[in-house]
Amino acid sequence: MKIAFVALNQNFCGSILEELQSKHVVKNYRPSGKTAFDYFNLMGLINWCDLIYCDFIQTPMPEISQMQGLGKPIVARMDGIDILNHRMVDWRNVSALVLMPVQEKRLRRLRRMWNSANPDKPLLSLPKKILKRNVGIDLRSFQPDLNRIPGHKIVLHASVVRDTKGVYEAIQAFCRLLEEDTVNPWQLTIIGQWEGGYLWPQRKEYVMCCQELIEDLQFPSGRLGLITHNLSRVEWAQYLKEETDFYWCFSKREGFPNSLGEAMASGVVPITNKFYGAELLYPDEFICKSQSEIIEKTIEFGRLHKDYRQELKADVRTHIERYDRHKTAVEIRELCEEVYQDVR
Repeated sequence: MKIAFVALNQNFCGSILEELQSKHVVKNYRPSGKTAFDYFNLMGLINWCDLIYCDFIQTPMPEISQMQGLGKPIVARMDGIDILNHRMVDWRNVSALVLMPVQEKRLRRLRRMWNSANPDKPLLSLPKKILKRNVGIDLRSFQPDLNRIPGHKIVLHASVVRDTKGVYEAIQAFCRLLEEDTVNPWQLTIIGQWEGGYLWPQRKEYVMCCQELIEDLQFPSGRLGLITHNLSRVEWAQYLKEETDFYWCFSKREGFPNSLGEAMASGVVPITNKFYGAELLYPDEFICKSQSEIIEKTIEFGRLHKDYRQELKADVRTHIERYDRHKTAVEIRELCEEVYQDVR
């Protein structure tokens, strides 16, 4: 089978691309930013292929779905905020949809709200073939050290520092944790890109506010650490394994938090805000309804006997093993093959 692989950011779908390439002939759509040239390249791919795989519901996926007489099956995957584009897609031309459980909950809500507000303009039905899977974790690259003695080191990761990640709130919450008198003092490290890069003009004010807050709160030396760039995969895996006990997630919105999953695969205990759909991913004991509950649970877990914390580390790893990135990639390949067989 010849597959046209349409993905503007392949950081989120590398395992899927590799799996498709292992069994089929795959060509990537690589936009240049020049509209006419990109259209020419895209049409060449569509004419060449047997099936179109689109990662993320964003340009050019909606436009492809609206093409007259397309004649090629489409398999699409919703991953993040691209779900807001669901009304732009002509679902009649989409043969199958890969949907994360959290995004399914959000999509059903968006469609319900639209149909309630626009009863005379009903939305097109979604494809009959829907594979409900999270993107998953590379379990081979992230392994726990079950012999490491648990401590009081917390990490918060944001690829870029922005308001949806709740970095400002996490800094505030850490102040409360500093009031705890413990033999091993609490430490928080925030990892991610602060200045420049993705969405920098929109993020600039928020980053400034976070920096001002840190300056005003005057944390004791060695308690708050900042790594203002993203670590390589190897460095991140090593940091989680050797330097991290708890992962704080203050996010307001997530689909499948990749770095949180990687932390859990490394045996790091997650303490997460109750973002929309969090209950579909994690046990209730790790989900918090308020900032104060995040602090309370952190203290509670930190006070546990080291033997129980070692058991907890193993339990966390066991839970996240259900989200195996490589197994998900195989299932997506098999879905593409099934769709292709249906139209032959």
